[in-house]
Amino acid sequence: MKKYKFFQTTKSRGFAPLFLLALLVVVMSACGIQFQSNSLYDGMEEAEVVPKPERISLAVEPVIFEDDGANFWTPNDSDCTKGAVVEDVTRSGDRALKINWNRGECEWAGFGIGWDDWAGKDLSAVFDHAAIQMYVRSVEGKMFGLPIVLTLEDYSGNMAWSYISNKYFERYFIDEEWQKVAVPLNTFDLNEDGLDITNIKQLMFELQQAGNVYMDDIQLVYYEAPPVEVWLPDAPTPDAVSYPLTLFGDEFINNNGWGLFEDHCQDFKLTSATSSEGSKSIHATWDASKDECYRVGIGVSWNKWFRVDITPAKDDMMIMVDLKSDEDLLSSQNIGFGFEDYERRTSFVKLSSDYLPGGTFNTGDWQTVTIPIADLPAGLDLADIKQLMIQMDKKGEVYIDNIRLVRTDS
Repeated sequence: MKKYKFFQTTKSRGFAPLFLLALLVVVMSACGIQFQSNSLYDGMEEAEVVPKPERISLAVEPVIFEDDGANFWTPNDSDCTKGAVVEDVTRSGDRALKINWNRGECEWAGFGIGWDDWAGKDLSAVFDHAAIQMYVRSVEGKMFGLPIVLTLEDYSGNMAWSYISNKYFERYFIDEEWQKVAVPLNTFDLNEDGLDITNIKQLMFELQQAGNVYMDDIQLVYYEAPPVEVWLPDAPTPDAVSYPLTLFGDEFINNNGWGLFEDHCQDFKLTSATSSEGSKSIHATWDASKDECYRVGIGVSWNKWFRVDITPAKDDMMIMVDLKSDEDLLSSQNIGFGFEDYERRTSFVKLSSDYLPGGTFNTGDWQTVTIPIADLPAGLDLADIKQLMIQMDKKGEVYIDNIRLVRTDS
């Protein structure tokens, strides 16, 4: 192996080496040779790949809540959240969480769990491989959504958020049967507030709207997103000029409606007692003034839950519904009509004389309500419509039939 000897510039060797080096530079420059500065290494350093542990427990404590409620808390300065560790209803083990909330005017509603005795938890090794899994059921009736924002907080007070969307459910709605809900960790945005994923303090549940549920077996599990299945790939998106379209006659179109059930807030069902057309109508009785009655109504998708763009017809389209009631719905102001988009934004109008023939509501008779889409308040994405909804407030009773969308120029 060859060895190279480099010049040394020490006092003992004088200035001769420096003189020779300078002379060499002059000679090479005279010959047209140029020098170019370069770094010794110009490669890109690859990001470190964190290996997936064989088991989550090798990286972090996976159990967030099982039976022990020692690290569970709710705000003590607000009545908007009522949470408790209970033993009467559980999915497994001896205890579960019961959470009853109504956000109302509260600045914040929710609860937290500082699992692993509040130790700092490093989730970096499992961030791309795991999900927060929990089992959830309603205390009573159905909930068409779970309005909860999961929040991870580190020991510097920084946070990251992920919304519990319906796509993480086993079923479309929450009912009185336990079901699994799994929210992938990598849906939390670590950059928005600078969360340190290596030093997690707790998991918090920020509660929106209102609800009453049980939760159990909250833990970290390995998770792989299911393959995307193309559902009805050839199903056409409805043309906005193809109306009139009946959304409810004797049943919901394509059976893609909801709201026909009974709980302590409402009793909505099909009946043959009376109808404006066909043989059936919806008989709806409700009392939305009761506690925990936060969403009373019915809804229907007319495109098998694909989005619908109604912007081309927004100036000419109308919602038409046949109603019959023994009470004056004009004076009670307890029923509204509108849409919901896929960002959960809604837009409703209340029944008014402008939408009734003759401007009056004749109790005991079937009447047709006609509502121009242009009358709906702004804030809804008309290019991303999810469903038509009829929403009930206060207390009342009504028969509903022949729900349809029509165009004035058709």
